[in-house]
Amino acid sequence: MRVSYQHANINSGNESTLLRFTAADGTRACILVDAGDGVNLDTLLADDEYLNAILLTHPHIDHYRTLATNVRHSAPIYTADTTAAILEQALPEATQDNDLGDVSTALDALEPINEWTSILNGLEVRPIAAGHTPGGAGFLIRFHDETATDDPLHGEQHILISGDFTTRPCAGFPGLATSYPFDIDCLLLNVASNDSYTTSLNESLQLTLEHAYAGSRVVVAASSLTGVHYATLLGHCTEVLEREVPITLVGQAAKLYDSLEYDVSGVEPTAVFDRPNEVLADGGITIAGPETPTTGSTQRLLQAIGDDPAAAFVQLTMEDEVDPSDTRCTTQAFPLPNHPSSETISNIVHDIAPKEVVIKHANGSTLKEFQRRFDHCFTWGTNDTGVHCLYENGEWQVPDWITDSTASRIQSRQWDVLQEQPLETDVSLPRCRQRSVDLEAEGVDLDALEETFSRPIEDPYAGSDPGNDGSKAVARDTDDQQTDRSFEADVLARLEAIETTLEQSEETVSARVLSDGADTQVLELLEQANVEAGDVVDVTIKTEPSDD
Repeated sequence: MRVSYQHANINSGNESTLLRFTAADGTRACILVDAGDGVNLDTLLADDEYLNAILLTHPHIDHYRTLATNVRHSAPIYTADTTAAILEQALPEATQDNDLGDVSTALDALEPINEWTSILNGLEVRPIAAGHTPGGAGFLIRFHDETATDDPLHGEQHILISGDFTTRPCAGFPGLATSYPFDIDCLLLNVASNDSYTTSLNESLQLTLEHAYAGSRVVVAASSLTGVHYATLLGHCTEVLEREVPITLVGQAAKLYDSLEYDVSGVEPTAVFDRPNEVLADGGITIAGPETPTTGSTQRLLQAIGDDPAAAFVQLTMEDEVDPSDTRCTTQAFPLPNHPSSETISNIVHDIAPKEVVIKHANGSTLKEFQRRFDHCFTWGTNDTGVHCLYENGEWQVPDWITDSTASRIQSRQWDVLQEQPLETDVSLPRCRQRSVDLEAEGVDLDALEETFSRPIEDPYAGSDPGNDGSKAVARDTDDQQTDRSFEADVLARLEAIETTLEQSEETVSARVLSDGADTQVLELLEQANVEAGDVVDVTIKTEPSDD
């Protein structure tokens, strides 16, 4: 068996890869992993090559943008069943703002799988849970090679494709596992990272709940799957805090929530609404898309709350936020791409201990940085579209640019790392199935939330006895403990303090009374003033004595 890889869109997102498996009899299988921006199989496949399958890791558009245009040769699109369900909703919706080709072709080719599925004799694939987004998956590929020098009796080799991943669970879906019941020989590793994810997540939860508990109307702008994830976390947080608030999902996020069969306390999906007030409520949180306020439900809802100083608009951004202009409501943006930290990426390579690593979802200097990071495996950080051989003649290959002495050092360190690995023969492969939500495992700081939203204060009457005449009837705990102050009162007091510090405009000008009718009175300003039509102003009436 010969195995090679080729970057399919190195100059775009570099998340897409063409894998080729060539058996001893010359039979060849071509597998495309993800179909991101700029992928064109017409330029990648030779005249005598045919596509056998597409592996789609998760339903984010940067991974499926060219999916429909690259379906050919009756090849199936293998994906986890959850991702298939999402795509049924997401693909037609995405065509409204994107040129995706004939998505019906892709929908017809979708084939959700959960178990090992044969592509060729001796070549199989199966999805595994990978976190990152609800239903996100990686893929395992195993192939049999009787010429394998490391295990001639068994000859089974394994490739792990991480896709975008987290080791954290996501909205109840498991993260990527770090141990397997067999050796992982090669790891195709997406290295997109975010070291500040948990910080941004907890800051956004604090702000969103603070405004909702204070009675404000809160709009959260997010992509549809992020909206589902966020609503799930919010619902479980308010349940733990025993302070539930109405959480409304609208638009595409509501449709996906229903497709994924979520049923979270306090969360109400409403796909379509005629008027913003139907889905906005004082003390309620409304989650809408897209993440930018220039179109869709987000634009409509921001227009509805934009002039309300007590309302809040929260953006959960994947990239740079678009700052809402001309709004009086509170606005705040939090970068929230759900990727592992840089340290987690290093740890997973150490824990899995593959012989080979192929760096994906990066280019330029980042590829070179990761090429130098791992000293116990052979790292392919190529920045080209060439075909690179990973496995041939029963052996995993050493990259051409590595000298013999360096290869010996890497192999020695690899041996040392392998000796540290526990034997995990009874480990099961994690399926892409929804489980109960573990807030702490997902990165939520529950202690901080409970401290903020369950804050006790001293009883103002503690230590003072009722008057002898009985006129001061005060209810007190029998054990003279502190009573709990409501969080609403605390936040309202802070909001009132903020409002008193807001810059106010005060100007005195002379005016002439033009009419003294019973219903309408009209004043003419005798001096220029900084007011516009429709402004509501306070007027102080001071009558000057007549000159007559």
